[in-house]
Amino acid sequence: MLDLKKTECMGCQQCANTCPKGAITYSIVDGFLYPKINEDQCISCGLCEKKCPAFSDSITETRRPNVYAAWTKNACQRTDSTSGGICYELSKYIIDSGGKAAGVSWTKDFKDAKYELVHDSDGLRRITHSKYFQPKTGLIYSQIKQCLDHGETVLFIGSACYGEALRLYLGKEYQNLICIDFICRGYTSQIFHQKRIEDLEEKMGSKVSDVHYKHKKKGWNRFGTFFRFENGKEYYVNRYDDPYEIMFQLDDYNTRPSCYECKYRTAIRKADITVGDFWGIKRVDPDSMNKGISVVLINSEKGQQLFDSIKDRIEFQRRDLYEVSEGNMALRNNLKMREGAELFFKDLEEKPMEFVYKKYAGRKNNRAMEKKLGKVRDLLRCNIVQFIKLNYFCPSVVREKGKYIIPYKGAVVKVDKKSRIYVKDNLFLNTQKHGRTREEMFFTVCRDATVMVNGRTSIATGSTIDVLPNASLSMGRAETNIGVVIVCSNSIEMGDDVQIGRGVMIYDSNYHPTGLNRQKNLRPLKIGNHVWLCTGVTITKGLKIGSGAICGINSTIMSNVKERTMVMGNPAKVIMTEVEW
Repeated sequence: MLDLKKTECMGCQQCANTCPKGAITYSIVDGFLYPKINEDQCISCGLCEKKCPAFSDSITETRRPNVYAAWTKNACQRTDSTSGGICYELSKYIIDSGGKAAGVSWTKDFKDAKYELVHDSDGLRRITHSKYFQPKTGLIYSQIKQCLDHGETVLFIGSACYGEALRLYLGKEYQNLICIDFICRGYTSQIFHQKRIEDLEEKMGSKVSDVHYKHKKKGWNRFGTFFRFENGKEYYVNRYDDPYEIMFQLDDYNTRPSCYECKYRTAIRKADITVGDFWGIKRVDPDSMNKGISVVLINSEKGQQLFDSIKDRIEFQRRDLYEVSEGNMALRNNLKMREGAELFFKDLEEKPMEFVYKKYAGRKNNRAMEKKLGKVRDLLRCNIVQFIKLNYFCPSVVREKGKYIIPYKGAVVKVDKKSRIYVKDNLFLNTQKHGRTREEMFFTVCRDATVMVNGRTSIATGSTIDVLPNASLSMGRAETNIGVVIVCSNSIEMGDDVQIGRGVMIYDSNYHPTGLNRQKNLRPLKIGNHVWLCTGVTITKGLKIGSGAICGINSTIMSNVKERTMVMGNPAKVIMTEVEW
């Protein structure tokens, strides 16, 4: 007999569909669904446990997804969609090809949500837009199975746990089933949503006629929630002022307990396609950023074939997996349960919504103040005179608007007047890793040398960066620990997201000629994107470190390192391939 803790049950409702005796129903606790078994009807067949996702193995596949940034060419649909409209285009293709799509629609009163199987454009419109809480599944599992057994193509859209529940229910692979999951932060309480609707209906004096979470009235990056009422009134609140969003996106008070221990937070997925918002994406024009961009992970051949089928309807770019992880912490990391969550649900049940909002969403103002205080602290740590000199009176520094060299106290900066530093993002010098110290760091740019700061870069205290005459140093987004040494005599190019541990040394020459060879041996050095250089690593001239690589502690790198490879030793040798971090 099924016996699950709250932290184990995902609320997929599959067991109720599976039970041959109909002995399982669902009760609502804190706005979340949990199974309730009628022991008089139960025959102890064990099917509910056998089919339950909580007991299934974690993901073991190792297929690396193909990663895309994408958005629909249909401008109206892109505006209406919560991100880039890709899920809509995939669903539309299946429906136009004679198949069906299973997605989530609102109930008539907009206080709850349910799964439904749709086959036309009207149905497709119903299953678009985000619903933050768990839908009722009804008979969706058996309906999908019936369609598949009749040879119909079905596209299933749902969270990873719902997709796993469907696969376990079906019990075998269907070539005519395509599963799409999404990068999921966690499910919120349906009761919270319901009480919010009832509170707004009382204030507006009318029933709700439409709800649109992640509405783009003020753009994708400043999305909000839109409500329309039967009396014609409308209400919109942006994400930063919305108590619901604050308690969900920032404080995690109203998240399902099992979501804190989700086993599907990984870049290696079972679904054919994974979609989500491409938060934090770089190298995209601002106008496109404001309209919404989808991240698309292609996890199977079926998924790739479907994606290829809609390429004439969309704009897309190949991207790297690390870019997705940076803006979507839910892809890899579980949430932390907020202290006071139990009291929150008690208050939600007993108190009016204004009380709940004031008590649990008032933290936003504190955050804003903390952010301002942080900027003040940064300003106090900065060498103001040097900041002004470098950014406003140094002819060698060429800055993009709003980007600066920020020298903290103790930063010793020497820039030759015939050198060039191109600042496309902020460069922080002498950042403190372990509290305030009086240690210095040295940043020297010699005659006719060039420095390109292409991404936000922080150089920690105790470090030395020397760019010698006629040399070129290019840095994407990077962060160093203390005591790093970079000596650029010819050309060093570092990609985006390079993590540099303490005591790392990087040279593109032999620096000090010895013996009969009195000339420096200069050879360009290139480090790719998303590279981790651990403590004590030394990198010698003329090498290429591939994207996604890890150079282990105290290693001396004397030969090229392939992409997504981990090396270690002196000299370094390959100890692992196909690494993900």
